[in-house]
Amino acid sequence: MLMVRRRAGESILIGGEIEIQVTEITATRVTLGIVAPREIPVVRGEVRLTRDQNLAAASDNPPIESLTQLAGTLRLR
Repeated sequence: MLMVRRRAGESILIGGEIEIQVTEITATRVTLGIVAPREIPVVRGEVRLTRDQNLAAASDNPPIESLTQLAGTLRLR
């Protein structure tokens, strides 16, 4: 992992296509701007983690078609 110090208004270049700009620094937050080509997805880490957890939970459950078939075989009293 590369660790660098940047001030507001400074940036970091990754390859020739991605630029990370430090736009604002407060006591508890750093605001970044990211310039990247459209074909490179830029997603916050916690969003990706949530998506991965949702996909894992969905794969553990039976598909909706199986549930529909099961419901069709049950009789309500």
